Parts: sequence; C-alpha cells; structure tokens
Amino acid sequence: MAREIKFRAWNKNLEEYVNSEKFVIDPTNGDVIDVGGYELLEVNNEAVLEQYTGIDDRVDNSVYENDIVEIEYTAGHHEKWDMDTLARIEDYDDVDTIVRGVVHIWPSTGVIINHISSENPEQFVGDYRIPQYLHIYKDCAVIGNIHKNPELLEE
Repeated sequence: MAREIKFRAWNKNLEEYVNSEKFVIDPTNGDVIDVGGYELLEVNNEAVLEQYTGIDDRVDNSVYENDIVEIEYTAGHHEKWDMDTLARIEDYDDVDTIVRGVVHIWPSTGVIINHISSENPEQFVGDYRIPQYLHIYKDCAVIGNIHKNPELLEE
C-alpha cells in the first residue's frame, strides 16, 4: 500500500499552522497558495512545509517532519544465569530509558529522529552514548513540535 502524501504548513509570521483544508502547494516553487488562488506564504521566507511521514503514533496521531516524539530506547541486553541450576535469574539492559528527538524524513534512510535527548542521560556511559539518530516507527508518541515546544529539546 502506498503512503498517503500530505503536508502541513507553519506560518512563521503568525507562529501557527495554516488550516490544511484552505491551502494547496504550488508545484513550481512549493509556495503555499490559498484555495482561492492567491499566494498565502512563500516557502522558506514565510512558511515551513512539513510532510507526513506515513507513520501514526501509538494513539494514532499523524507524525510529521519537525514533530518531537518520545520513544523507549534500550541497548546492551544481558541475561544472568544460575550456574548450578542453569536457570535464568534476570534480564537487564545497560540502557533502558525514554528518549525524544525531532522527526525528519531522510530519503536514503527513512524516518528518523535526531537532536536526541534523554530523561536519564546518566545511563549513557561507557560503551553507550546517546545516539546521533534513531529510526522511528508506530511505537512512538508525538509530544509537540519544534515551533511550539522547543523547550522539550533542552534536556
């Protein structure tokens, strides 16, 4: 099944999203045009176009470029075994925390987050560093976007 292609537009001047039912995108230059035909916003100067990633988060919110999402991140899975009974005693991960980052679509890689921060940065020691980017999937949660909630990235 093909991914649905849709966009939203952030108006830099008004600092709000344009009602998506009232605009179309000019295929020649990407400008945001009112359905009535007059130019609303010039892309890059007055507007930021953000594409739908094709992913909906765990509560079915559409995930767009420049959204800020949270995902559970684990690394370094280990098991401990009782050497007498050969029974598994426990499982643990060296890193098990929630991370957040900004959504981007990379043509060569897919949908990723970067500018990653963690609510528990102290877990990222030794062999484990906060990743530069991570792929995302349906098991994420949209918590904001870079326009309205830049403070979410300040950890």
